[in-house]
Amino acid sequence: MGNLFRKQGVLYKTLTDELLAHCRTITNFTDQDIHDEYTKFFSVTDDGRLKKSQMETLLGEYLPPTKKKHSKYLTDCVFSAIDTNNDGYIDFLEYLMSIKFFQSESPIEKADFVFRIIDKNGDRHVTQKELARILKCLQDYHRSLSSVYVQDVLNEGPKPAATAIVEKLDEDKSGVINVSEFVDAWLKDESIRALFTF
Repeated sequence: MGNLFRKQGVLYKTLTDELLAHCRTITNFTDQDIHDEYTKFFSVTDDGRLKKSQMETLLGEYLPPTKKKHSKYLTDCVFSAIDTNNDGYIDFLEYLMSIKFFQSESPIEKADFVFRIIDKNGDRHVTQKELARILKCLQDYHRSLSSVYVQDVLNEGPKPAATAIVEKLDEDKSGVINVSEFVDAWLKDESIRALFTF
């Protein structure tokens, strides 16, 4: 299926009507919000390729004050998840999606977006490997928060934790977690929200 957000090799340097409509569709942002973010994005990066250090600066303003000191951990996690082609850069559309996560108040929308962050290859299924990857990314962040529950789950490391999570959420016993299983768990299970809220 590939990435749901962006076209391969496109940097979105010009905010065309088509791109504006696409941004509206996937983010539900207003045209003005998209224009404002576009201006911010290109004030930091001239070539349309945002580096991790630049993204940390831009995302910082969307974090609650209590999470700002953890912005590096959050940026690392979001950056590696959204940089789907692993080229070390984020384009404008990928950047918008990262902002959407921090602004969303809908639990279903938030769960769906977290699922998309975890679902590295965009196939709408989360594997143990993908879970382990995101848990490893979040490990330092969770250590810094000293959450007893999260520490218990991650005590033996990201891989065993990922195995336990798949066993817990995989209702159809397919060996992977689909989006409805993840969203359902997010809504019903505080431990899942604690593990994947950043």
